[in-house]
Amino acid sequence: MSALPSRACAFPGCSKLNCKEHGRKRLYRELDKRRGTSNERGYDRDHQKLRILCFVRDGWKCVDCGWEPEIVTDFKRFELGTVPVDRVLDDLRRALNSGERHLHADHQIPIQVRPDLRLDLDNLKTRCDKCHNRKTMNELRASLKTFCSPTLF
Repeated sequence: MSALPSRACAFPGCSKLNCKEHGRKRLYRELDKRRGTSNERGYDRDHQKLRILCFVRDGWKCVDCGWEPEIVTDFKRFELGTVPVDRVLDDLRRALNSGERHLHADHQIPIQVRPDLRLDLDNLKTRCDKCHNRKTMNELRASLKTFCSPTLF
């Protein structure tokens, strides 16, 4: 089977051929449109409070790779005591909005599988966006394998 022809990226300002970065962003945008708002998916005010408890419990650090926000690192390095929750949350919000690395309170068992564990702190783990995306894609691949022919994978 021959390779697919090269395609120019449709993202404004990108001149790459077969650009994976912007293709992935288009895919995520399309998935976001289909899955509803964060409130519709179960991420309400109660969840917002619980995610902070998750971050504090895990020391504002990704449980997979150990990445932590710079503000947390600085507070530790300069022995400034406990980092103020509101400052870390502001930093994480800024990072999210600017496309930088940030933290998620990830459901170990997805809400779709066990809605009863949506607000169970033991079901949440702190993950950076890279590890969270990797875990989510692995879960998506596993669910696709369940519904698709094994010869496709």
